[in-house]
Amino acid sequence: MSSLDSQSPTTSATVHQWRHLANRHQVGWGETLLIALNIHGLSSHGDGPGTIRLKVRPPETEVFQVVIPTGRETSPFTIVDKDLCVDGTPVAEVVDARVDHAVGGYLRAGGRAATIHPYAGSSDAGSPDTREGYSRLLADLAISLPAGLTLADIDEVTVSASAYNSESEAIDDLADLRSAMAGLDMNARIGLLSSVVRSETGMQRLAEEVAPFALFLDADFPGGAEETPLPDVLANARACGHDTSFTYTVGNDPLDVMREQLLPLAQYTTVWPSLFILQTPSSDEDGAHIAEPEQRLDFFLQARTMLERIFAPTPLVPQPWRCYRGLWYREHAGEPLPGPWI
Repeated sequence: MSSLDSQSPTTSATVHQWRHLANRHQVGWGETLLIALNIHGLSSHGDGPGTIRLKVRPPETEVFQVVIPTGRETSPFTIVDKDLCVDGTPVAEVVDARVDHAVGGYLRAGGRAATIHPYAGSSDAGSPDTREGYSRLLADLAISLPAGLTLADIDEVTVSASAYNSESEAIDDLADLRSAMAGLDMNARIGLLSSVVRSETGMQRLAEEVAPFALFLDADFPGGAEETPLPDVLANARACGHDTSFTYTVGNDPLDVMREQLLPLAQYTTVWPSLFILQTPSSDEDGAHIAEPEQRLDFFLQARTMLERIFAPTPLVPQPWRCYRGLWYREHAGEPLPGPWI
């Protein structure tokens, strides 16, 4: 009998079922619970995405962070006082809970990495964020750095942008960012979460004007037949000396389709990809999911095992701080993951 079961005689049937799935798939209880929380979201606590920091029970010292939908009427998860509950059974201590708002940037990896959204709240990528704009954005981030760290200690700055209208526009913008960083004594690798840069010429420009650089392609939208296939884009990027990765939403495709799509990408990937859980939509949202609601946790635990096998020939392991809607938190393929985690 688990410690949770022995401490809580009234443990809900849902928790018993999830613990059974965790045992069957040989995935830790904490991992399983956080995957379930990402799938279902919260039934209350406002509307919109929420950032939740918590400690899984039985008591743990490690704090986990997830970004989940709220206001999901069908979810078994609620927050009561400082407890995260499943059908009334406390399963975690909530350390912090807040609704997300559009921001220009935030720190990750214990202050060693930053993600910036230069066009947060704007659909226009052609304007105000020149070198001076980036300098101001980075200076704002410096205020939130942990004690003892400076902007020069940041190892990676990732730009999350979908508003670029062309490859040349994206590269010009990243060159402005590199110039701003140089003025602040920052040598961090610049990452781009976008598929707008695909050509060999573009990769060469990035090597000349932006490097060190990491390309994160969007594998959910591989592009049309007339565009360079994503594996070739990653291969071209590596040939120019760039790091490579991709983002992908797990839950849109059957497992065999996912495997067929991601296997060709894995061989050209140098940074573990951001593999997002497709979260349950609200009642007024459109959204298709490959698995029925009662089968979703089992589906994602199967997907987790399959993805571990896809990347087994590589030296890569998940970096949980990159993905707060992910399938890994503290362990991978039965082994503990190194930090940082948030």
